[in-house]
Amino acid sequence: MAVIRNGANGSVSGKAGSVVFVQTKQGNYVRGLPQLKKKRNPSPEQLESRARFKFVRESICGILPFIRRGFAQANPPKRAYDCAMSYNLKEAVVKTEAGYALHWEKFRIAKGLPNPLTSHQMDIDSEREVLQLHWTYDEQLARKYSLRSYDAQVLLYPAGNNNTAHCLTHDINYSLSHKTQEVPLRKRNEPITYHVYIFFFAQDGSNRSTDSKYLGSLVY
Repeated sequence: MAVIRNGANGSVSGKAGSVVFVQTKQGNYVRGLPQLKKKRNPSPEQLESRARFKFVRESICGILPFIRRGFAQANPPKRAYDCAMSYNLKEAVVKTEAGYALHWEKFRIAKGLPNPLTSHQMDIDSEREVLQLHWTYDEQLARKYSLRSYDAQVLLYPAGNNNTAHCLTHDINYSLSHKTQEVPLRKRNEPITYHVYIFFFAQDGSNRSTDSKYLGSLVY
């Protein structure tokens, strides 16, 4: 309740409706009452959306160097991480009885120019403990986008949720025109299923890359 002091021309203090009158040394002020936010339990849809978001975030946080390179020019000026989250949330998540899983064929670690690969072959050299990857590519597409000098980036992503600590890649990058790339392998106590992805990126500072391409899986 607001109180008027000294008659109709006096000062006012207290609350009246949705406003409060405040008296200070500088004068009288009127302020709106703060809106109280009711604490409500999240709906099942909100809980599901949060769980889906958390799953995708955990799936890409362990491979951020690849995401930052592969999605750098996906939708500027948006951050590569935001672009990867947006794309994979929409395209690469499958609902399961246990929660969520990645749709490996649709999951992307890069989004940009068309990927020129037309065929590929994967061989494991057990003696040297390396994956040997060979490919052919669309010459016309490579000329159109000047992709021949783009370097290959291969990622072996281990199956199983949030298992990115066991990802494998290579230190030396070969170009698209080289048509081959080797990835050192690492023996574990138990064999791991890896899902293999490749994209190509420019070394001229433009941050351009191709879409990533799913090449299948292997066990090592």
